[in-house]
Amino acid sequence: MAVDVAAPAAERSPSLALGRLAAVPARLTLGSIVGISFAVRLLAGLAHATPLYFPDEYIYASLARNLATSGRLAIRGTPAHFPALLEPLLAAPFWLTGSPELAYRLTQGLNALAMSLAAVPVYLLARRLRLDQGFALACAALAVAVPDLLYASFVLADPIAYPLVLGALYAGVCALEAPSRRSHVAFVALAGLATFARVQYVVVPAAFVLAALVVERRRFLRAHALALGLLAVPVVAAAALGPSRVLGYYSGIAHLKVGAGSIAHWTAVDAMMLAYSAGWILVPGALAGLALALVRPRFRAECAFGALAVSLALGLFAEAALYASSGSTRYQERYLFTLLPLAAPAFGLYVSRRWPRRLVLALVAISMLALSARVPLSGFTAADNKQDSPFLFAVFRLESLLGTADGALAVAAIAACLSLCAVAVAGRRRGAAAAIALSLVCAGAASAGAFSFDTRNAANVRASHLPADLRWIDHSGLANVTLVQTPGAPRGRALEQLFWNRSVARVVLLRGAFPTDAFGADPVTVAPDGRLIVRGQALRGPLLVENYGVRAQLTGAVRAGRGSSLELWRPHGTPRLSLLVSGLYADRWLARTGSVTVWPDRSGWTRGTLTLRLSLPAGTERTPLHFRAGGVDRGITIRPGERRAIVFRLAKRGPWRLVYRTPVRGFLSDGRAISVQSAAPVLRRAT
Repeated sequence: MAVDVAAPAAERSPSLALGRLAAVPARLTLGSIVGISFAVRLLAGLAHATPLYFPDEYIYASLARNLATSGRLAIRGTPAHFPALLEPLLAAPFWLTGSPELAYRLTQGLNALAMSLAAVPVYLLARRLRLDQGFALACAALAVAVPDLLYASFVLADPIAYPLVLGALYAGVCALEAPSRRSHVAFVALAGLATFARVQYVVVPAAFVLAALVVERRRFLRAHALALGLLAVPVVAAAALGPSRVLGYYSGIAHLKVGAGSIAHWTAVDAMMLAYSAGWILVPGALAGLALALVRPRFRAECAFGALAVSLALGLFAEAALYASSGSTRYQERYLFTLLPLAAPAFGLYVSRRWPRRLVLALVAISMLALSARVPLSGFTAADNKQDSPFLFAVFRLESLLGTADGALAVAAIAACLSLCAVAVAGRRRGAAAAIALSLVCAGAASAGAFSFDTRNAANVRASHLPADLRWIDHSGLANVTLVQTPGAPRGRALEQLFWNRSVARVVLLRGAFPTDAFGADPVTVAPDGRLIVRGQALRGPLLVENYGVRAQLTGAVRAGRGSSLELWRPHGTPRLSLLVSGLYADRWLARTGSVTVWPDRSGWTRGTLTLRLSLPAGTERTPLHFRAGGVDRGITIRPGERRAIVFRLAKRGPWRLVYRTPVRGFLSDGRAISVQSAAPVLRRAT
């Protein structure tokens, strides 16, 4: 790609004090930024031990694998009406290697390259805005320094969409500044590819239409007839086909119902958090630069940038707030991080005007200081609230080092210092260079913190969810394995197995189990003789049973392997459930309520004894338990440090079920409600 390294002398802005950077040839510096970013992100990806952002990573990987091997858009044999297909198409050749491990690493390499290339459109955009070469290169460096480049380690569409959205923004500014067939086609192509990569970026064409109205006003239709005509084609096609057929996997969006108050709340939260993610110090000047670009533009490209950036921000904020309001209740940085690289060019527009209206800048900075002191970030990093924000990963990592309160205080103190610096550098000769340098330091620190958290998290998931052999199911020699998802089991554990082992071809759900994803999970019922019935047929092939919150024993099958909380069973005849304990976790804690079900032998009778060995660690609370079954109504109390065996005699035709519960409210640190500890039940059948 050719890089425009010069601007007409009459149009150059005042120097932004980055002359030394500008002295190096732009192509060399820009290429170095891309190359260094690619190397760093690739190494970071290699340290990322396993996928953990589910079900998204499994869906994209499955689509790529099926496209490569069968040419079909399917997940576990179920047709996948998935509109965001650019990433699977690009990654599909990697799965032809036959090695999931190699395909995974090659996908990370593709993502690292794609996200690093985002430096190019940001540089071109800054030069189009008549910012000097050194400052434009600094903008490019910031675009690849933000913590959200952590997504290069994940099998997601975001890394592919990132440079396309920024490229579309640059092409859109060019088209609005000087409408031509070439600029219109370039914008429509890049915006279409961005939407094809991630459907949320359908707001990019909408933002262009709104920006064209602002820039052109009465000449709107005449100046941009070609672009509007090209953009109208998919809109007409979507209307003819219907939203559900076009959106497919995302068709539920059309049925979301949320209140205006919730939208406003999450818009405010997202705006505050985005200021943190953007490095804080540039935000007051960037807001001023955008406002002046809209109200008092000096040249057409400045007005085009202001209108397009603000329109895009409005669309993305609306999407993020809508998603958060519909039940996710967390900061949606994934929806917003393409706005982060725009802060530096907007700040540059403000500085190039020689820092006007500094009092307003100071008021904005002081307001941000007060906000950082009033709203600590510790509430946003709790539990899964940080799930969609690499910046919050970094904050949580800091909190884990300093303690939650001290970590949140440290972040607030840093934000306060940056607010004061934003005022202090205003009007200074090297103020812009200082602000950019501090912003780069903050972005680098946040990226390092996010990397540290992610590496530890992925390593923990790898150690706790997977055996040493990632492909232990494939290597067992069994094919067409059915995964039996059981009540209480997190879907991530099952999806880890599905990601690495292609031989798991089907998912079925016991009553009360959570679906792993939106594709092809059939409910399973248990017949009176213990057979697992799906769609009227008994399961006869190999079974992978999730034992996270249950204990299952089968007849008609033998154990062929074990990985984490999952057991692989090889059939010899028809597999049948013999015993199922609901509410018994891998660490031996029993839930507050659960059941033990025993199915009959071939005679149709359930006879024998069931022994439960219960205990409580020292330092806990005495816990009463009540057991109820046919002919059984029994209460006991387990005291701290006590070990006790409870025996039940079974004599019943058909299945026998025992229900237990406790009135005591005990919780573990991970939120599980528990009662007492129990060894695996011992069933002795009478002959």
